[in-house]
Amino acid sequence: MGEQAGRNLINGPATIVAMAVFLTGCGILSPKVTPSPNDARTRPTDGSQVAMLETGSGAPAVQEYKEQSQRGLLSDEIDRRIREELAGDPLTLVRAIDRRETFPLVMNAAVQKWIDYFETVIPERFGLYLERKGRWERMIRHKLREANMPQEFIYLALIESGMNPFAYSRARAVGIWQFISSTAQTYDLEVSFWIDERRDPEKATDSALRYLSDLYKQFDSWYLAAAAYNAGPGRVRRGLRRVEGEGGTFWDVADTGILRRETRDYVPKLIAASIIGKNPERYGFGHIVKQARDDIVTVTVPDATSFDVLADAAGTEEDVIRELNPQFPQRVTPPNRAVVIRIPRDGAAEFGGRYAAIPQEERVTWTYHVVTRGQTLGEIGRRYGVTVVALRSANGNVNPRRLRIGQRLVIPSPARLASRQAASSSASSDNAGSNTPERSSGSATVVVRRGDSLWLIAHRFSVSTRQLMEWNGLSSSTIHPGDRLEIKR
Repeated sequence: MGEQAGRNLINGPATIVAMAVFLTGCGILSPKVTPSPNDARTRPTDGSQVAMLETGSGAPAVQEYKEQSQRGLLSDEIDRRIREELAGDPLTLVRAIDRRETFPLVMNAAVQKWIDYFETVIPERFGLYLERKGRWERMIRHKLREANMPQEFIYLALIESGMNPFAYSRARAVGIWQFISSTAQTYDLEVSFWIDERRDPEKATDSALRYLSDLYKQFDSWYLAAAAYNAGPGRVRRGLRRVEGEGGTFWDVADTGILRRETRDYVPKLIAASIIGKNPERYGFGHIVKQARDDIVTVTVPDATSFDVLADAAGTEEDVIRELNPQFPQRVTPPNRAVVIRIPRDGAAEFGGRYAAIPQEERVTWTYHVVTRGQTLGEIGRRYGVTVVALRSANGNVNPRRLRIGQRLVIPSPARLASRQAASSSASSDNAGSNTPERSSGSATVVVRRGDSLWLIAHRFSVSTRQLMEWNGLSSSTIHPGDRLEIKR
């Protein structure tokens, strides 16, 4: 028992560090020379400089390490030297420390190029990305901790999509983690006409972290895992085969030319975003106000229900329901199936009663019509009993003269239109309950409604949350129903 307790004590990380100090004093371990900060932007031949960012205002201290954590290097070096001195380690005096949770922030010319780009070329856009990060940050960081993965991977979502759940790329990748359909379905995300879970930030995060973990198991390097996330594991494996010897790094593979330019830039871009995100004030982003997390609850909807109906039941706006439930691309929940949706907490208490009071035949407020040869909006409207104005409004102000054969048009329900128009007419007499801006010379005043957020209002009026805060003397992004916000033009 005493021998086992002693062995456990010796195996502790504190003992490793103490032994390192002892061996250094004895001359067994020699301290490394720290390179000049002037060398920070030059990538060494082995690609191994790591910028250890300080919390103070001084320049980043740059030290040379291999692509692993400082703790991992220390234990490996001690292990090697002790084995040399003691002719092995029969008592297991030294143990390796897991590198899985460490993502080294290498500083070299490729990384510096992207820092400069974010800081000077697209500062407004990158600032918006940092603002959006606040909405999902707590959730993503919690899941990274649970998976024992580096926290820096939150910035992979940032460079992929700008933290926008509705992002859609030319390669048909979707959501904040930019999954293509085949990979999404491999990692248990539903992709169908009614549901696209690539847009669901929580479910997509779970799948993205599983995918990255699998890639790490293949390559034993987070840099290579990130590159494979972008280019596919097959291309990275082909690049490694071109590298002479074993233990090839991302930088070695990038030098082979087998990776596309996008992938060669991908890891430097990820590192640059992480460096800025850890110290935004240093890089000119100290003014950023992170979007607040949504104050929401979840409810179960038993069958197909349109977003406008859900909004009425929750006492909020259709845009709010859409923002909270991006996984339903048709603005309606799927038929013949119960699903969980998110609604603002403010409307949760009344939701059940309001929803039950809506007749089942009015819960879906639209249908689709496929345009055939010779059809006009007027003809289609007469067929379904709706006006041309209603048709254009439901279809993004579609041009009546540019209808295409095969084009799909949303047809709103005439009964539902009548009830909403009546409600709108009644509400217009009470401006305090409306989000329609009261206009004066050069500005407009908006009354905050239940379910509104500062970001949603800014998005609705094509301004930034920072502008809204400055115009209204706000010190935080918190707003309440009934608040009046000025919007300057």
